[in-house]
Amino acid sequence: MERQKRRLVVPFLLPAFAAYAFFMLYPAFSTFYVALTDWNGVSAPDFVGLGNLTELAADETFRSTIGNTVTFVVIGAMILFPGALFFAYVTQKLRFGKVYRFFILAPVVLSVTTAALLWKFLLNPNFGVVGVELLGQPSTAMLMVVLATVWHGIGIWMLLFAAAFERVPVELREAATLDGASAFQVFRHVVWPLIWDVTRTLLILWMIQGLQTFAFIIAMTGGGPLRSTEVIGTYLYGVAFTEGRFGYAATIAVVLFAAILTLTLSVNRLTKRESEQY
Repeated sequence: MERQKRRLVVPFLLPAFAAYAFFMLYPAFSTFYVALTDWNGVSAPDFVGLGNLTELAADETFRSTIGNTVTFVVIGAMILFPGALFFAYVTQKLRFGKVYRFFILAPVVLSVTTAALLWKFLLNPNFGVVGVELLGQPSTAMLMVVLATVWHGIGIWMLLFAAAFERVPVELREAATLDGASAFQVFRHVVWPLIWDVTRTLLILWMIQGLQTFAFIIAMTGGGPLRSTEVIGTYLYGVAFTEGRFGYAATIAVVLFAAILTLTLSVNRLTKRESEQY
């Protein structure tokens, strides 16, 4: 009977698997192959083995992009997570909390390019609202890009934290309050442990998103000034489509994939805790 069921199901799965293999697996494995070649996208690829990887190890610009990417991820996490937690927790208690959540979530409907150009307009030193050059200064450009990115997406993270808060039984918070715990102590000792699994998942998602950041930087700074906002994604794009070195760009993509996979598994293991039961 089970064999008959499998024979019936397999033909229905084959078209989906074929589409997945063509659109997902084939490009992925092709990237690994192209990373082993010197290819300009037009002529036949010239196999160079690990030559691109050796060159990448000595590439000072690539090393600087690693630092900028890590800076983006760390600063973004330091702003995004406290902000999303604060808005989710506070709007849960306010009378018109859903209205406030709507306004915080509203920027998400804008495309990334529109949001980036809006921030670029606001930060223009000549006719913007600040009146000071911030995007043109290497010391402040990355912070401005991070703020724009967080402003655009914090609503989604707020909603996810709000959903996690609603899973916490009200009785537990009321019992802690009756025992004399302050609002911060209730959050620290009751709410926080119960939403840790969600926080850990969101932390990993942000790390993956941050390491792949591209659109806001291209639209706001193009990687400048003086490469102060050049991250791995924008450097990869420049190597491929400006210099025409698709083999070298594919090597960067493979290294980025390996870094994301390694960090994701490491963070997942280091932050894993025993699930709280309630």
